[in-house]
Amino acid sequence: MDQKVSQQLFSKMSQDPYARFMGIELLEVKPGYSRLGMTVGEHQVNFHGMPHGGAIFSLADAAFAAASNSHGQTAVALTMNISFLSAVPVGTKLFAEAQEEKLGRRTALYHMTVTTEDGSLVASCHGMVYRKDERFIEGEDARP
Repeated sequence: MDQKVSQQLFSKMSQDPYARFMGIELLEVKPGYSRLGMTVGEHQVNFHGMPHGGAIFSLADAAFAAASNSHGQTAVALTMNISFLSAVPVGTKLFAEAQEEKLGRRTALYHMTVTTEDGSLVASCHGMVYRKDERFIEGEDARP
């Protein structure tokens, strides 16, 4: 990915309204990969006082979106599943990483993990996208 495309992509993805509302920050994006962070806030807990599954899912989903759209070609989710593995206290900084496992002409498969700063696994996910025949940033051809 050339520098101009990378900058356009980072700028566009950093402006996602829902991710900003959730306090999700895009830390890194490159073709087929992304890393994002979020600190669990008081507003993101359930009635048990633990992080709401939806907040953790949102972080993983944002990483999924960033990685799957990292080729500049519009990608939309077809499926996503998540396994919640541990709970963390309010104030914990979480990181989500998405890694491309298979990139096809029309679909692509990704694996996402949500971890704490010390690397403890909080959630594991898989997701598949449909790759539309449209680009949302200028630059090199998005097709594999």
